[in-house]
Amino acid sequence: MLRKILLGVGPWVVFSLVLRFGTMELINVAWIAFFVLHTYFGRHYLKAGNPLSWVSSLLFLILFANGIFGWSYWALQYGAQICYGVFAITALVTVMVNKPFTLTHSKLVTPQEFWGHPIFLKTNQHVSLFWAASFALNGVVMMFEVYYPWASLITTYLVLTSAIVFSDLYPIRVREKAMAMRAKMEAEAQQQAKMKASAQSVA
Repeated sequence: MLRKILLGVGPWVVFSLVLRFGTMELINVAWIAFFVLHTYFGRHYLKAGNPLSWVSSLLFLILFANGIFGWSYWALQYGAQICYGVFAITALVTVMVNKPFTLTHSKLVTPQEFWGHPIFLKTNQHVSLFWAASFALNGVVMMFEVYYPWASLITTYLVLTSAIVFSDLYPIRVREKAMAMRAKMEAEAQQQAKMKASAQSVA
């Protein structure tokens, strides 16, 4: 769990500090570095067609190009807010079309026989919605970054951490609940079978 949190939040900690205190040259380096690292380490998700991974890589590349050519000063100033906003919209759209972006990861750690189960899809919808809400919240929080720099940055880290913890623990909880329900139903079926067999033997 700690490793997931560090890998998930760590890059954003470094990147947000660069956006806040770095020079324009350093920010451009950060954008292209984010693009390269995200594309390299997320290549499995890109190959699988994960929409959030594709949107993220393209967005980082566009923001890097904007830093080089200076198309939009607004985009230079509000890069983090743009990222969070686009991520939130993308995540929400994947849920609305019944293809939550977390399915890509879930299918890597879940046997194929469960992919078509309604609980599998519903769980991923909930996790993707949580991420969408987290991205949206961070986008709003970062709008106040000029007035409350450290408070806003720390808040975004906490929000990302909560999303990572939720996406890790919630599926486990759902799985445990489903298994408990299945075990209960099997026990009841066995009990009914025994009672029926007992009644038939008496008759």
